[in-house]
Amino acid sequence: MCIRDRLLGLLLYRPRYALWMTLGCMATALLGAWVLLRQGHWWSPAACLIGLLLSYLIWNWRRLSVILAYFGWELARLDNEPKVLPERRRAPASKGDVLQARIFALEQAVSRTRDTRRFMADGLECLPVATLITDPKGSILLANRIAREVFSNELVNQNLLEQLADLGYPPLHNGVRPALSALELVEFRDIHQRSLRIELAPLLPAEGDVALGWLMSLTDLSKEREAQQHRETMLRFLSHDLRAPHSAILALLDVHGGESPVFAQIEQQVRRALSLTESFVQLAKAEADGYQFQPTLFAMLVMDAFDQVAVIGQLKGIHLVHDLDEADEGMVYADQSLLTRALFNVLENAIKYSPSGTTVTLSHGSAQGWLECRISDQGPGIAPEDLPELFSQYRRFDSAQGSEGLGLGLTMVKAVVERHGGRIQCESEVGKGSTFSLQLPLLED
Repeated sequence: MCIRDRLLGLLLYRPRYALWMTLGCMATALLGAWVLLRQGHWWSPAACLIGLLLSYLIWNWRRLSVILAYFGWELARLDNEPKVLPERRRAPASKGDVLQARIFALEQAVSRTRDTRRFMADGLECLPVATLITDPKGSILLANRIAREVFSNELVNQNLLEQLADLGYPPLHNGVRPALSALELVEFRDIHQRSLRIELAPLLPAEGDVALGWLMSLTDLSKEREAQQHRETMLRFLSHDLRAPHSAILALLDVHGGESPVFAQIEQQVRRALSLTESFVQLAKAEADGYQFQPTLFAMLVMDAFDQVAVIGQLKGIHLVHDLDEADEGMVYADQSLLTRALFNVLENAIKYSPSGTTVTLSHGSAQGWLECRISDQGPGIAPEDLPELFSQYRRFDSAQGSEGLGLGLTMVKAVVERHGGRIQCESEVGKGSTFSLQLPLLED
């Protein structure tokens, strides 16, 4: 009973305190025996001392066994985790010594942790964008070379928000320092006139949703923005400055051209140049990033495209038919101008390559989250070997002989459809015609 109570009491104390308490109790027992001896009574402290010693040894043995069991459990969990790097195996410890085996496993785990940290540090250093890791309060723990160059600072142990404020981050200009989780992420121009975009992500533990730190990256978009500006300048030149003299030539020909065949040839070539300029402009817009998406009724775009090609169809004697389901109010998330232009290009191609007196048909419907638009003609068709490269730039096929153009229309259509998250396919049979299928994701309710 005494030993049991002693063991229960020792569980409440740290090892150092338990040792001192045991020695104190042994000293108390000896002192009590000496006091009793001075008073003429004999009491042997041997049993008490042996009991105290045994209780301390049993307590240590029990504590060691619990520690070994816990280490074994945790090391097993750690060993089951996916390995980031190949593990450097050492000579295994003796199987008979459990403590030595646990020590060996712990050494392996510590070595693995060190290798992983070194891997993270080296990987972070080699990233092509400025990347930093901070603690939950924003103190920078790690920063790669590019980050140090962007901030012109060593950064470690510095406050991230203060560094961003010094760099010219607009949301921090008013002196307010919000929590990292509430930091507004915007693209901005820093004090060195660089276009920088911030991305921020929390570093979560294996168990729980409270961030242990933050990973932030700064992407320098200066070259991309400069290229975008050059592209916009080129588009303005093509769409206005280059069109203006051609339009002036056409106006002069209308006034002074008369019936001269030379003037007719000039007019034809000028109109061809304008058409090619328009194709380049539309392709550049389709491949650019300036899309303005909004919820759109697809049938409305179809009708707009039909109105634009109606005159072309009448002049060539092509019968245009649309088979629209009036009850189908399919909505898509679209840039109305560019998607209407894409439909126009497909319809125009169908009219261009169809003989007079034939029919061009458009139909559309929706099913399983997708809207499908099918445009069919009765033209010469496309050879099977040409279909894989049908949407490539500057590709001209035998079926296009006798028509003008550079083969950019379908390239523009494919770029627009894919930017809308859709896909385009073509089914064709030589001598019978072609069917283009445009599939777009429906707007979710």
